[in-house]
Amino acid sequence: MHREKKHKGIAASQGISIGKAYLYARKQVNINTMNISDEEVKAEIVLLENSIEVSLKELSKIYNISVERIGEKNSKIFEAQIEIIKDKIFLDSVLNRIKTENRSAGFVFNDETEKLGQIFLKSENTYMHERYADIMDVKNRVIRNMKRDKLVSKVEENAIIFAHELTPADTILFSRRKVQGYATDTGGITSHTAIISRALRVPSVVGLKMISRQIASGDTVIVDGFEGVVIVNPTEQTIANYTKKQEEYKNHELLLVNVLHKPCETLDKKRVEITANIEFIEETEFLQSCGDCGIGLYRTEHLYMEKGDFPSIGEQIEDYTHISNITFPKKVTIRTYDLGGDKIYKDNNYKELNPYLGWRGIRMCLDKKDIFKEQLEALLISSVKKNIKIMLPMIASVDEVKETKKLLKEVKKDLDGKGVFYDKNISLGIMIEVPSAVLMAEELAKEVDFFSIGTNDLTQYILAVDRGNDFIANLYQQFHPAVIRALSKVVEAGHNHKIKVSICGEMASVPLAAPLLIGLGLDELSVLPSMFTEIKQTVRAIKYTEAKELVAELLTLPTEKLVREKLTDYFNKKIKPQII
Repeated sequence: MHREKKHKGIAASQGISIGKAYLYARKQVNINTMNISDEEVKAEIVLLENSIEVSLKELSKIYNISVERIGEKNSKIFEAQIEIIKDKIFLDSVLNRIKTENRSAGFVFNDETEKLGQIFLKSENTYMHERYADIMDVKNRVIRNMKRDKLVSKVEENAIIFAHELTPADTILFSRRKVQGYATDTGGITSHTAIISRALRVPSVVGLKMISRQIASGDTVIVDGFEGVVIVNPTEQTIANYTKKQEEYKNHELLLVNVLHKPCETLDKKRVEITANIEFIEETEFLQSCGDCGIGLYRTEHLYMEKGDFPSIGEQIEDYTHISNITFPKKVTIRTYDLGGDKIYKDNNYKELNPYLGWRGIRMCLDKKDIFKEQLEALLISSVKKNIKIMLPMIASVDEVKETKKLLKEVKKDLDGKGVFYDKNISLGIMIEVPSAVLMAEELAKEVDFFSIGTNDLTQYILAVDRGNDFIANLYQQFHPAVIRALSKVVEAGHNHKIKVSICGEMASVPLAAPLLIGLGLDELSVLPSMFTEIKQTVRAIKYTEAKELVAELLTLPTEKLVREKLTDYFNKKIKPQII
């Protein structure tokens, strides 16, 4: 009898699955590394061309299946893979090396795609790092077709897939077998496996590190997509507990549907707007299913990351106009590029010792004024429906805001000269995520139309704790007294100057934090799309007058432990009875 074992990873798609594991291992293809003769070169070129043709047919078929299963927007990764192997410059480079170096098609294609992949793999940016797997999928597909090997899956219906990694194609093809869950060694919240599994509404846990070496096909497993936990060989009691959780979740989802079109207000009628954090266009489909909410944070750096360069004004206008149309008549807050430092920027050839304190966000934008002005111009041109708001990241001083306003004024003047219509009263706000911005909140509030608090960075800067460092993860405390006192100061400063204060950090998506944020007086909570209905239901179970009294007490407490205990006690006694 095997003992129950629990593995912790990253929760990528919500839900709970109980079933049998299927261990998927992709077959490795051997590549001829020896030089070939002049006579063999022509045959290798024909081999490459035939393999490209077969691979394109496969990807086209997978793309069509994907569109059928999860929609066109969620299937764009397959379009991107098709473009890679249709790219003339890339293929000409491969063909030229086969001819001039007398190397096999497999060797050269492998080498060229590895070079391309290394650019992504070396990035410290999570999104870019995870695109490496997409490029390797293209490489493996083409080389496998050179060998005429077929990808055969014996997976039974309703299995839970375990693997070192899964490509988007794997995830889509397995979905046709009614797969109940995914668990992988690699991957993060922005990996395409995570995005596709969320679109399919299949529970998944990624980033489990060694799970594929500790599982066998046929093992009984539980995948908990809420907590990011996988349990192998669960006991009967554990299975019973999770079966009960499954039923509770199903019932809870039915209850959540009931709050979608109800007012977002507390029990004593305090209005609180709930919006969504959006990074990819693929995530916008949820908007219609969540009561047509607004977008409190739309990140634009994905435009750079997906292209590997700054997008043109035309490309930006297309993107911003699309997101504006989807959200209308609700507002969409579009954040200007938060690139540089820890995020990839290809002209930034030096290695920063401490990128979180480096050249990023508004600092990079103000150093690259031509690029920044292009983005501001695109935002203004896209603002014809008057529902776009502009937000600046990483603001640390009043000077940065004033310099940005000067650039915005210049762009407006140019557009006026061309007779271009735009929202002349477009709102300009800032992210509060640097301690200096907290201390200067009164002065900053005089310069802008709104504040949005980024609690992820603000917490790590206040506590001097790298939120990605496993060694000190326990010191990253979102309910630390210093953090909640900073939030209180920012809200007070904003309201003193009659501007709206929202929160778009992770804390907004934590139900336990809701009474704290409501009691502090936050006007808007911008949350993860998957948490929208749950946070809305929680807000509707809170009494604002009680939450204010709670916060008055929390602000006097000296430790995070005491704050959390007090919050938990209040949540269990006052809120849970209202939402169960």
